[in-house]
Amino acid sequence: MTYRRLDIPLPSPAPGVSLNLLAHQFGNRTNGRSAYLHAGLHADEHPGLLVLQNLLDKLQKLDAAGAISGLVTVVPYANPIGMSQRLFGPIAGRFDFENGENFNRNFPLLNDHVDAHIAKARGRTITRDEWRTTFAQTLAGLPATSPTQTMKLELAKLSVQHDIVLDLHCDTDCIAHIYASELQLDRATALARTMAAPVVLIEPRDAGGGAFDQVHSSAWGTVQAAGLLSQAESGFSASIELRGQADVNDELAESDSTNLLRFLASENLLTLETPPANDADALPVAVFPLEGASHVQCPCAGIIVYRKAPGDRVRVGEVVAEIVRLDGSGFNERVPVLSTVDGQMIVRQLQKLVRPGQRAALLAGERPVRGMDKGSLLLDF
Repeated sequence: MTYRRLDIPLPSPAPGVSLNLLAHQFGNRTNGRSAYLHAGLHADEHPGLLVLQNLLDKLQKLDAAGAISGLVTVVPYANPIGMSQRLFGPIAGRFDFENGENFNRNFPLLNDHVDAHIAKARGRTITRDEWRTTFAQTLAGLPATSPTQTMKLELAKLSVQHDIVLDLHCDTDCIAHIYASELQLDRATALARTMAAPVVLIEPRDAGGGAFDQVHSSAWGTVQAAGLLSQAESGFSASIELRGQADVNDELAESDSTNLLRFLASENLLTLETPPANDADALPVAVFPLEGASHVQCPCAGIIVYRKAPGDRVRVGEVVAEIVRLDGSGFNERVPVLSTVDGQMIVRQLQKLVRPGQRAALLAGERPVRGMDKGSLLLDF
């Protein structure tokens, strides 16, 4: 067995309190390719936490059988800070209580550093492994003081050393879907088919936001865009949305962890003695531009009743939901929520009491939304 456990300490937020990140590693980097997976960066999103426990069990068995040729690193919980944030019971783990910042924003991006390195005389001749070392060295030189800053930097430093980076998330109530760079469309589509995710949202290189997976894609994407590596040679990162917050059960976790293994096997990290059959291999995957994502807002307060479900096709002007006003002039008075795009409903609200301006649905549009700022495509909610 090649198993190794890593404990990464974080600064104490208060006297008597200790925080740490935990990582499990199987395999050996010198023998081949590498992959990094984590879950729970948004600490109120729990499907991935159970999926990774199933995956760790499977990896342990594969490791004992000598079937892991590369290196697989799994961080079973990526945000101990958010997991400790409870507000009268429920976990409030999407935003940092310290400053209100989304835990999946403002990670350090490396595109400027890589551009500067490419501009140097030797920058266009270094090898793929040397690029990976350069990324890690750049991050190692960045400062961090607060527990959250340190946590983000440690996650970035650990993950950027790998060829494949997968960030497991979920949304409120939704179908499974993938976010990935436009430079990695083929791999993103292959991942979506393997994970039985019918939708891929493709991000331009300058999507903005500083999400965790962009640490990896900003580095490798800059090298790839400069023509120094092909899509297959470049590193790949993606965010996998594992359906909704309530979709936490053993059946889904077993299926998702098995499918993750199938993807890792396709990337030549490990060998499955009998690759499990997957009907999703023939699944049609719809690809939408992230510039076409429409976050439809609630026009008023009330109880929202949906006329469309995640996965349904939508047309501009079509009613996707109605809000029942509780303080209207009449009884059972309803205000329609209309689609702003031609495309597909991806996400809807799990909690049905809504407020004005709250997101009613995420709709994936076939064409870019007019007026969308291409440099600010990731909202902070």
